[in-house]
Amino acid sequence: MALNGSVNPANSTKPALREEPRGLFEEVLSLLGSVASYFQNLAALAGEESKEALALGLRMGLLLLVALFFAGFGYALLVIAVAFFAAHFLGISWFWVLGGFTALHLVIAAVCVNRIKALCRTKLFETTRREITADIEALRKEKRP
Repeated sequence: MALNGSVNPANSTKPALREEPRGLFEEVLSLLGSVASYFQNLAALAGEESKEALALGLRMGLLLLVALFFAGFGYALLVIAVAFFAAHFLGISWFWVLGGFTALHLVIAAVCVNRIKALCRTKLFETTRREITADIEALRKEKRP
């Protein structure tokens, strides 16, 4: 059959050539080559997918930073607006109202920092540590002949 799909009459009467029988060693080498090729293609695919995942992660991270920036900016404007409204309705200086909001935020931040410090002091993987310690003690107590 020619490359364009037509049948070549000169080659159509020749019988198909058979592969010569190969030994076990050649077959195993062929199998190992096929397996290696499969894992090489699998690694190439994983590399492509990891590049796509990295690009997606970077885009999402950048969008998260932009969203946090605008959320923080909006929150600051909201606090200032509430301070001015409170100053207007309470009849006191906006400076004192903003000072009160600042003090409130500092107290909340201090509570959060203390909570984070308490969480950081707790030991991670306590159950695993106990198991490993018990295993080490059991190995030390075990007498070897």
